[in-house]
Amino acid sequence: MQINKTMPVQIGDIVNQIVATEPVVVNSIKVMGGWVNIGYTGKTSNVFGNKSIQVDEFYSLTAITSDNTFNFSGNPERFQLFAEAERINSAYQFDPMFAVNCSIVDPLPHQVEAVYKYLLPLPKIRFLLADDTGAGKTIMTGLLLKEMIMRG
Repeated sequence: MQINKTMPVQIGDIVNQIVATEPVVVNSIKVMGGWVNIGYTGKTSNVFGNKSIQVDEFYSLTAITSDNTFNFSGNPERFQLFAEAERINSAYQFDPMFAVNCSIVDPLPHQVEAVYKYLLPLPKIRFLLADDTGAGKTIMTGLLLKEMIMRG
């Protein structure tokens, strides 16, 4: 099979699709009939390797970049969504009362004290939450569950 299209990947390009675990730098490209042999070096591991793929698969490869510049052609809405998800995912590490601050309810001081001073510090959370009628057991349980879910 003769290759007469322009090559999508050149020597020195960085490609994601060759190895599943990391991006690689392309060192050599050899066409062998209907196959293409690609020599590469792992970007993070510096491990050398070769992989033979079919010509059709070779033309589906896309280079990330061939120089050391950043490519800002991504979707900005998805990036903002990802950044917000990461912020929420790690917020409890910086805010000791994260569940209180991101809840719609305004807990009373005795409810916050019960959850953060007595219930969360326990090594094994096994307890019976019993209090007078109207003391806010449901609010305390909701705060405790939300905090435990956010902390994983």
